[in-house]
Formats: sequence, structure tokens, C-alpha cells
Amino acid sequence: MARMISNTAVVLFGWLLVLTNAEFNCQRKIDMVILLDSSASVTEDDFATIKKFAANLVKHFQISKDKTNVAAMSFSQYVHTGRNFNDAVSQGAVVKAIEELPYEGSTTRLDFALEKLLGETFNKVHGARIPNKDIKRAVVVMTDGFSSRGIEIVKEYTDRLKTKNVKFFSVGISAHVNKPELDELASKPSDIHQLIVDLKKNSFTKDQVERLAKEICKVE
Repeated sequence: MARMISNTAVVLFGWLLVLTNAEFNCQRKIDMVILLDSSASVTEDDFATIKKFAANLVKHFQISKDKTNVAAMSFSQYVHTGRNFNDAVSQGAVVKAIEELPYEGSTTRLDFALEKLLGETFNKVHGARIPNKDIKRAVVVMTDGFSSRGIEIVKEYTDRLKTKNVKFFSVGISAHVNKPELDELASKPSDIHQLIVDLKKNSFTKDQVERLAKEICKVE
């Protein structure tokens, strides 16, 4: 009897470990946009790193037309769209689209990307859902914050997007970020809507990816 109880305890402890170590998975209905900076101030190696971060981030979400849907873009002199909300949806398709985003290495026309979000991406013609108490909108911008047109233009577009119920999350990817612009690209309070990592010294940790995923999942 004692041996049976001991074996049962081992099994239960094993299940407890599985539950404790289980990765966070968001079941919310979110239209999420991933925006990656591929300008010259971001090295090609760093761009590869932020693509990996973005791919790991979306793996924390239930990807489907009914749950979280993801649009993915990179920006430099031009905006390169990897996928829109009306494309075929699966986690594999989203990750593949992120991985295939091109590195351009030119100017930082973040304004072009934000303009595209405002005029096209969050339009129902491109598959976006109308936000309500259940369906939320989020934009994750990974950049060093030195956009070519400056913070005032960024503020103009982010303010307009915020009136359309878009929550912003900024991910700083350098030791020399333009903090005021990154703050403009983050909803308030900025401490839970922002992550800054010097990729020359450190890479993103699993905990950082999961923490950001949890904050995105809380959007209201």
C-alpha cells in the first residue's frame, strides 16, 4: 500500500511539474500587428534576432480567425508586408511570414508603416475585425526609435491609431535608443508596454518574451 501511495505521489508530482512549466498561451481575440525595423541603424544580425523574438512571441497565442490573428511587416525606405489579416491563418503561416520578412538596410520610414496601418491594415477589407468588448487591437513595434521623419510625425500617427482602439507595445533593440520615440510607440503605462534590450550585450530571454505576451493578452 505504501509503495502504491508513493508511486501515485510521483505521478502527481510529475503532473504538477508539467503544469508549472507549461508555456503561457493566450486565448483572447486580438488583431495584432508585428512591425520590424529593417533600417541601416539596425544590423542584419539584429534583424534576424528580432524576427526570432517575434516568431517566439506569437507562439504564445492561439492563432486563428476567431482568436488572435497576426499581420506582419518590416519597414525601412519601403514597407514590406509579410501577411495581412485576410491571409490564410495558422501559427505556422504566421511564423513563416515573419521569418521571410526582408532586411533592407536603408532609411527609417516608420511613418510609412504607421500610415499603412491606419489606411489599410486595420481596415475590414484587409480582414481586420471591428474592435469591441471582446475583440482587441495591438501593435508591437521593434525598433531603435530613430525614425527619419521624427517623433512629431510618429506621434501624429500613433495618436490617430489610438483613437481606433489600438494599443501599442514598443521593443527597443539597442543601447542607444531614442527613448522619447519609443515611449510614444508604447501605450500607458509605458513600463508594461515597453521592453528595451541591448542586443550587443544580451539577447532576449524566454521570460521577456512570455512577459510581453502576457501584457499583450491583457489589452483592453
